[in-house]
Amino acid sequence: MASRLVCLIWGHAVDNRKFIAEGRACTRCGKTILRDDPAPVRIGHTLSCFLSHHTYEPVGVRDGHTEYGCVQCGHPLLFPLDADPYSARNRFQKRVRYACGLFGHRVHRVGERNGGVEYACHCGHSFVHQPDRRSLVRHPLACVLLGHWVTFVRPRGAFGEYACVTCGHPFLFANRRSRLSKAA
Repeated sequence: MASRLVCLIWGHAVDNRKFIAEGRACTRCGKTILRDDPAPVRIGHTLSCFLSHHTYEPVGVRDGHTEYGCVQCGHPLLFPLDADPYSARNRFQKRVRYACGLFGHRVHRVGERNGGVEYACHCGHSFVHQPDRRSLVRHPLACVLLGHWVTFVRPRGAFGEYACVTCGHPFLFANRRSRLSKAA
């Protein structure tokens, strides 16, 4: 009962490491979430990643960018192939760039997909479903305080891609037995 109340207040807890072994259920209350359908799901922030660091592994190459996914929270990174500081690594840890979160992400256009424009910051943070001609993307206060309302975007190999309907923040949530490591 208490865990359901916490999820109601803070949003559901996600963990790709557990999704790989057990399927996509909230790691706090146990409710099955993220079914690759259009139903919105509220997820909370994974504070251990935000306050310490994300652990990333390569997901693939697309639109002239290398994409990485956090093995725990599903946060992706997107770097141009010619400016990828992690291209020689199969796994790395990266702290959140708090300055971008506070002052906004200075973004470049990656391409059009799924009915919107995708942008990426030099820090690697990407945003989908954004209006065209953006150069600065900020996190809305609602998302910062309450988490993200995410909906399914499309399947991406071993992942389901989701994006926040408010700010466009994408997430890569692992399917059972995906190629992201089982231990972070």
